[in-house]
Amino acid sequence: MVNRHIYRTYFYDRNIGALQKSDYIFMRDSLEKYLDLARELDVDNYDEIERLKLLFIKLDHHIYRLR
Repeated sequence: MVNRHIYRTYFYDRNIGALQKSDYIFMRDSLEKYLDLARELDVDNYDEIERLKLLFIKLDHHIYRLR
């Protein structure tokens, strides 16, 4: 059972632990560098590159919504 007095004195801050726009931009830049490096390799990594492209599109869309 939760003690109501303790529970009510605790204030939840949604910003604690949340990623900022600058964090998402850093991830996008890092992903872009990794994608360029993956393309330059002589290994057959077509599936990984396609997954990274999809992730890049989703991340870019999320960053655009933060503006």
